[in-house]
Amino acid sequence: MSQMKDRLTFTLFTPHRTFEPVECDSVRLPVSDSVGGKFSGSYGIRKGHAKAVFALAEGKVLVHYNGKEIFSAECEGGFATVENDDIRVIVDGLKEKSE
Repeated sequence: MSQMKDRLTFTLFTPHRTFEPVECDSVRLPVSDSVGGKFSGSYGIRKGHAKAVFALAEGKVLVHYNGKEIFSAECEGGFATVENDDIRVIVDGLKEKSE
């Protein structure tokens, strides 16, 4: 029996780094179309989302907690999985937003 969590857990992986998991309220991902792999829009994920796998296009990954952006980066494509309020994003590369 799985234990219910109050928040999402977001973990990001690149070829050179695994980021520490963070608790968050929502994640927005750049998704690709099913034919050419080009950006077709962004997709939002919140607590309770159904199990899913997404192909990612080049674009911005956004993570929010308590209404504030806690992480933002431009990804170079990859994929994401959602299961039991855990979001795992694996990207080919990224450029973190500088403060």
